[in-house]
Amino acid sequence: MRRLISILAIVVILALAWTGGWFWLANWADARATETFRELSDQGIDIDCTNRVVGGFPFALRISCTDTAVAERTTDTKADLAGVTGGASVLAPMTVTIDMASPVRVASAQFDAPAEMRWEDAALNVGMGMNGPRDVTFVTEKLDATFAVAEIPVSKVTAESAQGSLAPSENGGTSGTFAFADLRLSVDGKELPPVTGIVTGELSVPPRALLAGRAGMQTPITARGISIAIESGGARFKADGEMTVDGEGIVDGNLVFKIAGAEALPTFIAALPDEWQKLGNVVAGGLFAFGKPTTLDGQPASELTLEIVRGSASIGPIEFSLPRVPL
Repeated sequence: MRRLISILAIVVILALAWTGGWFWLANWADARATETFRELSDQGIDIDCTNRVVGGFPFALRISCTDTAVAERTTDTKADLAGVTGGASVLAPMTVTIDMASPVRVASAQFDAPAEMRWEDAALNVGMGMNGPRDVTFVTEKLDATFAVAEIPVSKVTAESAQGSLAPSENGGTSGTFAFADLRLSVDGKELPPVTGIVTGELSVPPRALLAGRAGMQTPITARGISIAIESGGARFKADGEMTVDGEGIVDGNLVFKIAGAEALPTFIAALPDEWQKLGNVVAGGLFAFGKPTTLDGQPASELTLEIVRGSASIGPIEFSLPRVPL
């Protein structure tokens, strides 16, 4: 009996210590959040976190806000979020999980009209290191985004699901992955065929500079180890290679294409906007005329190489110009 009482006493003491420690940490986190918002405001970023609450007791620490407004004064960019919850658990203290409520509305001088994003579920995970954020991953379901940017013809993006990650690479750049299912783009009011696939590669831009936007990037920007795998309507497509964009938006590089299910290409190309159809027909024509027999995921396929020199692209003897990339 004495041993049982001693064990119970120890459990009670530990529970009280844990509770006291959690509430002390919660108060510290709340005060730190206020200080962080003040520091960000000094840097030109204003955050209005409505109804801020610290919760998650006993095995997590999370800060929640209802309606949240973020404004970046330098670029006159404003974002309104329906709600944000961020924090970590004792099981993964070095990973900050941020859950975002739908929708998000973003207004910027770069947008012709405010952009709006909706989803059924979305989460952002940030791996923390000794010097701050180390890597970022996200996942979302039932994504629906609309926006209007003068230099970009795409006005709407929907996807059954999408997920991706960004992390520092060994070469000082950023390694990234983006996977999607049933992704649909609307270009000039025309909806393109749905595609499913994955894109991976490494950018020469470090993660912090990438998150800072165009102002933090130094040209030329190189994408190494590009790997794109896409399927749509029976056609399977894969591209591997490297591309570089200089300060004027001029592209150089080379890509090796593999295409299986080529009989489905005409239907896919016919659904593209007129200006995209021209490029699609050039690629398809080069494929049929100059493609080499190969395999893609065990299926018969054709392979061809696209070479780009100062914005001038060629597939065998076929040459055409690529538009400059808006930076």
